[in-house]
Amino acid sequence: MSDWRFHLMTLPDRVWVDRDLPLQDAKVITPLSGPASISGQLPLGYRGIETPDRKRALVEWGSAIVAEQEGRDPVFGIVDELSTDGDWLNVGAGGFTSYPQGMPWTGPQLSSTKIDPLDVVRAIWDRLQSYESGDLGVVVGEGRSLKYLGKPEGKELTAAKRFQAYMQEQLDYTKEQAEGDAQLVEQYATKALAAAGLPKGGLLIRQQSAPTGDKRSKRNLWFKGNADGLLGGYTWNGKKWVELSTAKFNAASDWFFEWLDQKEVLKDSKAMYSKTKTEFNDAKSKVNDLSDQKADPYQLNWWETHDLGSVISDLARETPFEFREETKWVGDDALSHRIVLGVPEFGVRREDLRLEIGVNVTAPPPLVESDYASHVLVLGAGEGRSMLNTLASKDRGRLRRTVVVERKDLTRKDRVDATARTEVNARDAEWSFESLSLVDHPMCPYGSFDVGDYLYLTGDAGWTQLDQLVRVTEIAVDCVTGNMDLKVVST
Repeated sequence: MSDWRFHLMTLPDRVWVDRDLPLQDAKVITPLSGPASISGQLPLGYRGIETPDRKRALVEWGSAIVAEQEGRDPVFGIVDELSTDGDWLNVGAGGFTSYPQGMPWTGPQLSSTKIDPLDVVRAIWDRLQSYESGDLGVVVGEGRSLKYLGKPEGKELTAAKRFQAYMQEQLDYTKEQAEGDAQLVEQYATKALAAAGLPKGGLLIRQQSAPTGDKRSKRNLWFKGNADGLLGGYTWNGKKWVELSTAKFNAASDWFFEWLDQKEVLKDSKAMYSKTKTEFNDAKSKVNDLSDQKADPYQLNWWETHDLGSVISDLARETPFEFREETKWVGDDALSHRIVLGVPEFGVRREDLRLEIGVNVTAPPPLVESDYASHVLVLGAGEGRSMLNTLASKDRGRLRRTVVVERKDLTRKDRVDATARTEVNARDAEWSFESLSLVDHPMCPYGSFDVGDYLYLTGDAGWTQLDQLVRVTEIAVDCVTGNMDLKVVST
């Protein structure tokens, strides 16, 4: 295996400071669906290395280490840990996909009732890199998951809301008509009174006999007659009813009949308004009855979304999809970064490679036992009775045992449900192995496989004879010895 070289650059300006960084006892880890890791030690004096403009060059979140081995793509890490140990400076750097970890959403709210999870990942990276000093040059790869986040509004509810809106227009129209007709009734009454020389606000009275009691008012106008005709018009002078002149009677009676006709029009328009109001209320009730069909958009916002790295991790697990970091040289001095997406997963079955205990696997894999629970109660965002929660269960033929998992970052019920299912499935209390230690060997040389690949494993583990496939989920390389530690999943 060829030697490793390391380089140091500043961020965010990407200026090279050292093209032959003396990183000692270096280790490079490349995981599946997670940030790479570069760690090692530098001489303590390296803490004071400066940029050409006399600024400290080795600082957390202000510099990056690039690990390079001939024939392989470089590994990029943002320096995020510095500590001292005697004469040495301990250095840790995380891959570029560590950048969203712990970062909140600070842009305009993203809200959609139908969005591909991979488009959410792209939106997150677009937003993070849109800010000054935030552009790492990361490009999110192409691909679709063919799944969608958010719940669109139900078709029946959409139709009901459309009809409610139509009935609102009809209600507004009939109300306007009734109000207009009422104003005309008042205007015609006022004109009839004015024609008789009376102020507005008095009563128009039609009857054969002279009005008595309260109707004998100086404001009221009495028309003697009935539906068959009028015989005269009278006003009250305080002592008796005084007949109108012919001219005043004719003018007042004309407006009186206009007033009567308009009252019938008003009666019809009021009836139509009442009928329309009933129909509108029925339409409104229909919308309320279909409340379970309301849209439930997927959202990213500043008041709830406080860890974009967790958002991406949750989406990868729940969709599912996987991702890998890919860094390549562009010429001799520049780098390109890309997030490669795998839907639903990466990896191929490597029939040409082989892992064998005692040959390239240095020791039998250690057994680990997963936790046991038959029920998992996941508590999401909220407080008290309003807290989001889901209880997931799985009968494993053992005693009932419930554990509580708090996830305050989960602000949606569907995510709480998915997390509960994942948690209870993982607590099966089964014995398995999760790691392998191996050396660079022709049967499975370093660089011949990648995270996500399936490798064939055989040999005597002591506790059983292994003869199975394992999937590689992480590769950790000791850059000095060339030995590898793999994280694997049994299949």
